[in-house]
Order: sequence, then structure tokens, then C-alpha cells
Amino acid sequence: MAIPANAAVSLNFPVINMEKLETGERGAAMEVIHDACKNWGFFELLNHGISHELLDEVERASKAHYAACREEQFKEFAAKTL
Repeated sequence: MAIPANAAVSLNFPVINMEKLETGERGAAMEVIHDACKNWGFFELLNHGISHELLDEVERASKAHYAACREEQFKEFAAKTL
């Protein structure tokens, strides 16, 4: 079923504060994680303790790997079809 162009769409996806896993709110946080995995397939993590530098490095490495894989796939495709 298509969403009409003029329909208001809510994009309030789940956000999990990792600090709550270490408090009395752990049960509620676990429920949010469960719901996010079951109904959304993804969520945003806050206060996870991973440095921005590491996140940037992982992103760079992932993009470089993906680009190399795409280049190899293109070469294999070209070898078969040209």
C-alpha cells in the first residue's frame, strides 16, 4: 500500500540510551531494544562509549573495502562480457 504524497509520516525510530542499561531502567531499555529489533530492524544508540575517531575510521575502512569489492566485481563482469 503506497503512502499518499500529502500524508504526514512519522519517522520516530527507536533511540536507546546505553547508560540506562546500567541503572534501574535496564528492563525498560531492554524492552525498547527488543521492540526495535522485532519491529524496526534498527535503532540509534546513545552514550555507547565508542569514540568518534573510531567510528570515522570504521566508516573509512568500510567504504574503502566496498569500493575495492565493487572494482573487483566490475573487472570480473567485464572479463565475462567483453
